This record gives sequence, C-alpha cells and structure tokens, in this order.
Amino acid sequence: MRPLLVVPGLFQTEILDAQQGRIWGRLRNLYGGPPIATLDGLRGRPGGIVRVIPIIPGLFDYDLMRSLERALCGAGYRVDETLNYFAYDWRLRILDLGAALAAEVRRLAARAGGPIDMLGLSNGGPMIRAAFAADGALPVERVVTSGGPHGGAVETLACLDRGFQFAPLGRTVSPEQFMACPGALQAIPSPAQTKFVIERDPGAGESASEAETNDLYELATWRRLRMSVFRRDPDDPVWIDVMTKRLADMRETWRILDGAPAPRRLICICGTGIPTQVAIVVRKGRACLPGEGRLAGIPPAAIADGDGGLTVEQASAWTGADAEIVRIAVTRHRDTVRTPAAFAAILKALA
Repeated sequence: MRPLLVVPGLFQTEILDAQQGRIWGRLRNLYGGPPIATLDGLRGRPGGIVRVIPIIPGLFDYDLMRSLERALCGAGYRVDETLNYFAYDWRLRILDLGAALAAEVRRLAARAGGPIDMLGLSNGGPMIRAAFAADGALPVERVVTSGGPHGGAVETLACLDRGFQFAPLGRTVSPEQFMACPGALQAIPSPAQTKFVIERDPGAGESASEAETNDLYELATWRRLRMSVFRRDPDDPVWIDVMTKRLADMRETWRILDGAPAPRRLICICGTGIPTQVAIVVRKGRACLPGEGRLAGIPPAAIADGDGGLTVEQASAWTGADAEIVRIAVTRHRDTVRTPAAFAAILKALA
C-alpha cells in the first residue's frame, strides 16, 4: 500500500504552551482558556493531532479525526507506517507551512523508497498546493482533497467578520484574535473568485461607480464596508497597519499558489445540496456576511449550490489542474471531512 500523508484542517492540531497549557485541543478550550493569538505574538507550538474532544467522557465525543482514522485503518493503512499526519500550527502563513510540508513529503518518500499519496482535509487542501508551490517536483503520485477551499471561500470572510463560536454556549473567537494570526486571510476568496453583489439603496446616495470598485485586497474596501476588525472603528491605526500588510501578503500568496504545478493526479471531493454564499453582499454601505446556514434575505445572485461553505468550483480551483471531481450530498461543510459518505469517497479516491 502506498504511504499516505494526511494534512488536517483548521483546529485539528493541538496548540501547547509551557506557561498557559493547551491553547487548543481540549474541552475547556471550547468554553474558555487563553486566546488563540494576540498582536503581541503567538504563544504555543503544535502538538499532536486532535482526534476527538471528549464532551461527556465515555458517552459523547466531538469527533474531529477518529472516525476517519478508523476508516483508513479498516482499509489497510497502519498509523505511523503507511498512515502519517502532518501536525502544524494552523495560525501561520500557508506558504511557510507549505515549505515545511514539502520537506515532510520528501522525508516520507525517501523512507518508502517511492512516491506517496496525500489527503488534504478542508484547509489542508490549499496547504498541499502551497507545498507544490515550494517544491514543484514532489514525489507524490496522487492528491485527494475533501472540502478544500482551493479558491477561497466567503465563509472564511464571515468568520473573520463576526468571529466563530466553537460550540453552543461556548466562547467566540473574536475577529481580533483571528486577525492576530499571521495566516488569518489564507482562505479568503482568491482575486479570481471574489465577487460583490450590491443592493441598491436610492436614499443612501451610493453611486454605481463607487460601489463597483470594491477590491477585497485593498484596505479601503475593508474600512469602507466596516468588515471584521474595522466593524467598530475604521480608523484604528494599529489595524490599518496590520491589515495593509496582511492583504498585500495574501495577494502575493495567491500569485504564488496560482503558479504551483498540478499534481500527477488530483481528486477533489466536493459537497453539494446546500445554499452557499459566493459573493460579498453590500447592503446600506456595509458588508453582509451572515455565515453558513444564515442566508435568509441574501439575494439569489449571491448564492450557489455547495456544501454551505464552498461551491464545487471553489473546492476544485487548483489553477492548471485537470481535477477529477467527486460530488457528495452534505448537510453542512464539515460533512466533507467527518461523515461516512466522505470516508467512502476518500477511500474510493485512494484505491
């Protein structure tokens, strides 16, 4: 069996700090604990893979990776032999992580004496693309991604705009915490995938020329539309400086990713059946980004079929690749990495 390297998605690697303990990876982190990041710098380092987060020990666990691992092992893979994981700090820049991932691919291929396969889960998909950008001749026979935002996603903007709640009654990671991460913008819509839908308000004095010059990669757009860290104060000098650098870096990141060579074989597993926001709605001069499952009132022009976070086009947008697309029915984005239908599609793609 050809060795497989699994690249997990966001929050599937624990973050450990000698003084603060686990920043991420246990039940208490769903409801409290240290911030995942501040502008003073990142605390902690990556630990192991988070397979489950126990909610009621022995009765109910929040399953992140355990069921997938069982499915892979049931198909004949062996952990630390033919099944390996790339644990990483998901707060960092994708290009830096991609270089480290490329080195790990080389190490595993040398140990195996031949090429390996790769599986990217959610945000792990674009990271594999970053590895190919760092090393265009990687010894990889086949790449499978499931729910990978190769073209970015409006859902990422929604999380950056309103924050993200890990669990019912749990804590919300604020936009400021997200934006303090160097890799905060890594899955926003690519320049090629970015779309705006303007809802005209005749009484607002908005001109068509002003509304239609929105550029997601220009700081002025974020300030004018009061997005994310500019929701309360569009003139905050600290965030103006941070976001200017973040946006310039992300524009360059997409340029590099667009130049990444395609793998020998690319199979993209894509969720379908759920209304998915694919355009930034501008309503009364503000960005309207309600997030997955909250699309009531969003104009039809801003919605397409997908998995709730991604469309098929976004989940297969590896420039220059002739991707094999596998569609599965889902009820939300996370179904692309945590359901029997996803496991079956992954195993078939790897067969």
